[in-house]
Amino acid sequence: AGPMARRVACSVLSAVLLVAPVRSDLSVVGLGDWGGHNDEEPSTYSQRLTAIGLIRVAVEKQADFAMLMGDNFYLHGLTEGDMTSRFRDTFEAIYAQLLPGVPFYAFAGNHDYGEGQLANVSLQLAYSKQVDTQWRFPSLWYKIHRDFEADGKQRSLDMVVLDTIVLCGNGETNEDYIEQELRFLDGIGMQGPGSSGLSRRQAAAEVQWAWLERELMESKADYLWVAGHYPIWSAGNDGSQPCLIERLRPLLQAHGAHYISGHDHMLEHFEDGDVNTFVVGAGKECCYPPVNLGSTKKGAIRYMLAGNLGSLSMPPVPFPVQGGFASMIFGAESVAVELHAHDGTVLYAAPRIARRVQSSDGMWFGKAVATGSDDTMLASLLTPRVAAAAAVVAVAASAASVTSAIFVLRRMSRCDWQVRASAPLLLEQ
Repeated sequence: AGPMARRVACSVLSAVLLVAPVRSDLSVVGLGDWGGHNDEEPSTYSQRLTAIGLIRVAVEKQADFAMLMGDNFYLHGLTEGDMTSRFRDTFEAIYAQLLPGVPFYAFAGNHDYGEGQLANVSLQLAYSKQVDTQWRFPSLWYKIHRDFEADGKQRSLDMVVLDTIVLCGNGETNEDYIEQELRFLDGIGMQGPGSSGLSRRQAAAEVQWAWLERELMESKADYLWVAGHYPIWSAGNDGSQPCLIERLRPLLQAHGAHYISGHDHMLEHFEDGDVNTFVVGAGKECCYPPVNLGSTKKGAIRYMLAGNLGSLSMPPVPFPVQGGFASMIFGAESVAVELHAHDGTVLYAAPRIARRVQSSDGMWFGKAVATGSDDTMLASLLTPRVAAAAAVVAVAASAASVTSAIFVLRRMSRCDWQVRASAPLLLEQ
């Protein structure tokens, strides 16, 4: 696309997005498994398409922050030599330049730990110190807290971010690499391997589990969500994660919390009793086949984008899907979660999930609240985006960057926010 086409694309995109209504709630967008293909191909076609769609929805919904849910740098994470170019070509040019002023909260996936070779995951934390970057990765695990107003009522969100690779490992072949990469923890208050008989990763995992239990127990937030790279339930190539089924799932159930993740390259929603879990791992491609459907809880699956270009999805997709992401709008009484195709089309709108309430015995709980019939929800699968926006996606995806005209779309902050990292790993105040 030439300069004129880019200017037209930006003008149309600005016109489409600036009509978004002013919101009085809290909006978040997120995707996982987005980080290019390798050092030689630092971004993929589908990633660029999906980034444009995510940016468009983020501006429409006036997103307060975005979440990058692991596998940030394929194929083998970062090393000292490629740090600057990979951040520039995989993150800054694809996401940050299109959505100025919005923080992107990141956490690690298995590929960020090297996946078959040694990487340096601490470089991703260090990049948060760069001047003017929108990259936020203050610690391997941390909490995002937001206070906001919706319909005249004061509400709050705790988003508790985990490092599931530390919690669960990544198979025996990768254990030594992870062990070496976690050496930087020894110097900032975390014990290395010792008389406990635990490896460095195992010791860090127990510290993180204890931290998570404390955060969930102490949270008074109306909305309590947990985010990590590995899913609890998933039908894709990698399947469900026994480590999280055993230890995380009971904690979510006990505290009225819900979970969002990546890892399997697909979009999924599971309703496991009162706990909702989402898999949003289609950031750079679509999609894995549902070869591990049998590993999921029977009767829990509510939606699945799966197969090449979505060809094995339930229900079927209305067009070939290159990738996908999620949006979450936290209102006064419930949160609306939508799963989007690469161009922003809503493929699936989950039944609204109620905010937590506290019972007389001090327990917190929350249940899904249905709004609209199943026919209404299925109809939303067939609602296409306007043709002008689709044209913008096609043009902008082929451009190396977006002109400064996009900067008129800078979001207006409506909430107070803070990030509190786990004490022994705190790298950013």
